[in-house]
Amino acid sequence: MVRSLLEEYPHIEVCGEAADGLQAIEEAQKLKPDVVVLNVTMPIMSGFQAARVIKKRLPQAAIVILSANADQGFVEEARKIGVHAYVAKSKAGEALVRAVEEAIKGEDFYLVE
Repeated sequence: MVRSLLEEYPHIEVCGEAADGLQAIEEAQKLKPDVVVLNVTMPIMSGFQAARVIKKRLPQAAIVILSANADQGFVEEARKIGVHAYVAKSKAGEALVRAVEEAIKGEDFYLVE
């Protein structure tokens, strides 16, 4: 869903995809993308755990979290990690694209309501 949504926008190039948090880290290290989009709930390693590792290894990469959980505690955790954007799945679609665009510019974007 995320890949097909982002690929609809010609100014966004999707360079990789991962099935779990560990694979997301490996792909990010190999591809060195400008933005990494992670789901909070991922097999093997959560999106938050993967984000911490990616931020350490690729500090220039902006991270966008996509989550079914709009809990304020999750949002605060994302901020502590240094995540640029957090989007509730219920608000995905154009909001995810905007989150990626803002993250590329180094701006924060949090949409959970």
